[in-house]
Amino acid sequence: MANALLQITIPQDGDDWGSDRFSILRDNIEIGCRQKDPAASCIGQAFPTDGAAIEELHHKLSSGHYSQVWLIGADAGDTPGASFYQALEAARSQGTSIVYARDHADLGASVRNCSTSLQSLGQTNQFHSLDANPDPERPEYVNPHCPAIQWPCVVTGQNGGVQFVSKMMEHPILAFPSLIAGALVIPAHPHEGVLIPNHPDQKVLLQGNSVQSGASQISAVIEDQPGSGAVLAHSTFHHFADFNLDVSKGCPSFVTDPPSSQIADNPWMLDDIRHYIRSAAAYFQGRFNG
Repeated sequence: MANALLQITIPQDGDDWGSDRFSILRDNIEIGCRQKDPAASCIGQAFPTDGAAIEELHHKLSSGHYSQVWLIGADAGDTPGASFYQALEAARSQGTSIVYARDHADLGASVRNCSTSLQSLGQTNQFHSLDANPDPERPEYVNPHCPAIQWPCVVTGQNGGVQFVSKMMEHPILAFPSLIAGALVIPAHPHEGVLIPNHPDQKVLLQGNSVQSGASQISAVIEDQPGSGAVLAHSTFHHFADFNLDVSKGCPSFVTDPPSSQIADNPWMLDDIRHYIRSAAAYFQGRFNG
């Protein structure tokens, strides 16, 4: 029996996107894992600051200790370093599946430290300081009060609201009855990151649209081949954050975008994202068990 790990890429900070702000995600990952292993659990943690704790994390990853790692890229590109991602790549070679979610601009840019089996994941995620905007004339998020919100920053809706994303392929993760045939209702966000697939094994799993420009927005990309763990990338961790699923749980003080009451007024709108998380966790757990 192997457990799941929900790992945040930054140390715990009460006024940032720490592990405590993804409690709903952790609970639903655990529920999904237990569909395959009744005793399985999901451990949620911020990135350690103690050297011995970092080494222990690297050891557990590289030895295939976890069935799956859900990695929340809340960093600005400075940490974690290459040694963490080397351990994560070793984990994948042991059959551990990886779910990675970042946000706008350079949030999560440390993933570019991937150099071998996860290099395609790093290159798929576009970052402000590392990549050129492929469409600089495309109107997206503009807010003079939030100058740090720079490209990539695709507007799919308000925090606390939802978006409709199309199922772009058949996959076991999507094999549950959704609210709308052929689509999922998932949390929206006013400044999602950008994913551009760069490897032939990568497939677009979910795709939505910008409500600002109307352009297509890739929401999730999956790489799922035999011989190593699967890799699932999401355009933003706000698809999973507590604040986006339940605005009453609050957010860091630097978040100034006005939230929506759409989900609060219609709790059934969370059905798809709950089923999606549980289905993904169950699939990765079963995949790891063989």
